[in-house]
Amino acid sequence: MDKETIIHELKCPLRYEFVGNEKRFEENIVENIDLICMGLGLPEIAKIGEQKMIKVDGFFIRPDIIVRHVDGSMTVFGVKKVNEKYPATGPANQMTAVGQLLLYGNVLSAKTDGKVRLALIDNKIYYRTYCAFVGNRLPITLIDFQKDRVFVPYNGWGGVRGYPAAG
Repeated sequence: MDKETIIHELKCPLRYEFVGNEKRFEENIVENIDLICMGLGLPEIAKIGEQKMIKVDGFFIRPDIIVRHVDGSMTVFGVKKVNEKYPATGPANQMTAVGQLLLYGNVLSAKTDGKVRLALIDNKIYYRTYCAFVGNRLPITLIDFQKDRVFVPYNGWGGVRGYPAAG
């Protein structure tokens, strides 16, 4: 998918708004995580962790979703969901996930000596978020997850840029 098509898709209105809070949205992602990982071309899933507290040198981290793959690598998904009452805060909320994800990735890489991929997943990825990622070449993949599709406008670790969800 070329840059102009990606920008056009990002500027389109939300096609399907997930009804429910961020926790329920996260549960919906976990229910579909195998399809998401398969579509991203990731290795087979060995284990999935949700909101697991991980102690590291006297402090804790708690990633939203951690997927361990059969090849020993992991993918950390930071989940955001637009506040239906204040939708204008969406891009700012997505950008707050950047620091968390980078921290989680660095800590887990150091702790496991393995490859750690980072992804930010939301019901709608905003054009302004995309611009920040492209402009800074962040090593985090952006995933727009809606009922009828998974759209990847920016892949910080290479690979597919967009694909339809199954079923």
